[in-house]
Amino acid sequence: MDKETQFLSGLLELQYDTADIPSLTKLSSSICWAKGWPVNNHAFWNAEAFMWSKKIDKTIRKIIEDELAFLSTGRNLDLGCGAYSYLHSVGFDLSEKMLQFNERCTQKVIGDLEEKLPFADASFDSATAIFLFNYVNNYHQLFLEIKRILRQNGNFVMILSATPINEWQKQKEVNSCSARDWYLLLEKAGFKINLKEKNNLLFFKCTISQ
Repeated sequence: MDKETQFLSGLLELQYDTADIPSLTKLSSSICWAKGWPVNNHAFWNAEAFMWSKKIDKTIRKIIEDELAFLSTGRNLDLGCGAYSYLHSVGFDLSEKMLQFNERCTQKVIGDLEEKLPFADASFDSATAIFLFNYVNNYHQLFLEIKRILRQNGNFVMILSATPINEWQKQKEVNSCSARDWYLLLEKAGFKINLKEKNNLLFFKCTISQ
């Protein structure tokens, strides 16, 4: 068994809390896309790509798809899209492995959400950020960038879990604001927000305040 296959097999054991983390860390140093795992963010999310299809329950996916259906006719930017987008979208993610597995991307762009977005002003009808903002340090800038790339009357939908994230991914969490805090931050950034909670999911459906 080659080292990459050994590493991927070990990742499966993370699902059952039986993985040998030190051994996987050592193995990762021999794999170009996993070097620095799990400390390095890029390597961490590359590795997560292989298990992404098992992370979200199908029932929850259906709920999210239904809530986002109103965006399906426009050009959508899926921020931190991971290996699965709920709409056909331009996918933007730090991880090339995530993008590689994402079959709903009409275009795939590798980039860092802590930096300004590489898209022209008013170039999208909508933007989505699903289970993303727990992992973004510079969310104030990202809110402003989302406003910049949206066309007039564009929509931004942010979805978060109303319950704590799992322990493995929690190591990458950089903020854990309450629903009220996120509402106020979005409002301060110039969004008009419709907040809905369903099945332990928080849907922040936003338009730009006039």
